[in-house]
Amino acid sequence: MSTSYTLKHAIVIGGGIAGLLAARVLSEHFERVTLIEKDHYPGKPISRPGTPQARHVHTMLLRGQHILEGLFPGLESQLLAAGAVQRYYGHESLYYYGGRCPRIPPILRGWNCSRPLLEWQIRQFLATYPNLHIIEGYEVTGLLFEEQTSSVYGIQFQERGDRHNPALDKMGRLEGNLVVDASGSSSQSIQWLEKIGYESPPEIVVNSFLGYATCTYVPPANRPEWKGIAIQSTGPLRRGGSLMEVENDRWMVVLAGAGKENYPSTKPEEYLTFAQNLPEQALYEAIKEATPVTQIYGYRRTENRLRCLERLKRWPAGFIVIGDAVCTFNPIYGQGMTVSAEEALLLDTCLRSMKQRRNFAHDFQKKLSRILTFPWQLATSSDRRVAEEHRTKKFSERFADSLIALLPKDQEVLLTFLEVVHMIRSPFALAHPTILAKVFAQMNRQLASEKGVLRDGIDKTRRETPA
Repeated sequence: MSTSYTLKHAIVIGGGIAGLLAARVLSEHFERVTLIEKDHYPGKPISRPGTPQARHVHTMLLRGQHILEGLFPGLESQLLAAGAVQRYYGHESLYYYGGRCPRIPPILRGWNCSRPLLEWQIRQFLATYPNLHIIEGYEVTGLLFEEQTSSVYGIQFQERGDRHNPALDKMGRLEGNLVVDASGSSSQSIQWLEKIGYESPPEIVVNSFLGYATCTYVPPANRPEWKGIAIQSTGPLRRGGSLMEVENDRWMVVLAGAGKENYPSTKPEEYLTFAQNLPEQALYEAIKEATPVTQIYGYRRTENRLRCLERLKRWPAGFIVIGDAVCTFNPIYGQGMTVSAEEALLLDTCLRSMKQRRNFAHDFQKKLSRILTFPWQLATSSDRRVAEEHRTKKFSERFADSLIALLPKDQEVLLTFLEVVHMIRSPFALAHPTILAKVFAQMNRQLASEKGVLRDGIDKTRRETPA
């Protein structure tokens, strides 16, 4: 086997969003691309067993939408034709962050749809690529490895369900110049690496024990004007909820609570009661007369998990790991699919610039870790505050709290915040002098308020303490 990429055959493990986008990019660089997926894809846009989370609200942030349109020109038009909903974020949305936020001008245009529709539409595009072949109903069991060159040169796979049946001998081998693991949070890449003599990477887990539950509704006749509602409590209960209009004139509604005692119920009456007890009544008022068309699905696997592959000193040539197989985010922040789109773009850039380098795969993992930095910090900083709420706040956390406190009061800050959250502007946009001045003024007000409460408490204690 050659020690440089001859760009003949690439193999993608996993056919979710990350795998589909990787396959699209690889088709531009390799003569042949094979995607292997353990599920059988449905013939229409519905959930499949391998993606139980697809029943829940999914958001492709604006940055991700822009990348998708570049990879699949006309995708937005196809989605809208299939029923996806065009919306202006912040203009046709109601946001609540400790208070109802102001409406911003119609600047942030995008679309909403369910994950099954998005995944299905991407597959329709990929079906037209003559050098891309999809194998369904098979799972990968290991890597083919050449010790002499320290290179992965393919995979072992078998028909799904045959693992525990020794009477069946359907093991297959598939060779390629590059293997991409996009098999999601259940990836076996660490075990595969250990089997061929590599160390396990450090792993970071941040868990706020958030749980959420989703139900899909037919809107009532007296529906509100909003195409989206997002409510985030800043109080001690840490509860929230979102409503997103999707295809087929449906509402997908998710209710969430951090800390096991705050989980929303999957019983209809208790679900509505949870919505009614949110600090903003708009979501409850919207769904109390709506008609549920699905059961209420709960979800609890919401920890943030980062596998620090870039820290390994040794890495095999010909093998890379992307998507949730590297980093899973708390789904409530809606970053996962957009980060997968960013990774696909990075893969394309790296293949164009350094595909003949012997250490291409390890260099790619290092570059990938850099694009994970901001979304990881965004998700984990908030979740750490919930998980460790009794410790003293760091300056960065006080800054974030003051920024959030400004969102219901300041249209300019809200717009910049949404642009950063949607990844269409750098986080440094929040360090603009005008915004910094407002945030620091808010920090001073909060500190003064905290000192006043503390001083009142001390005075009260002195008055009540006998001489």
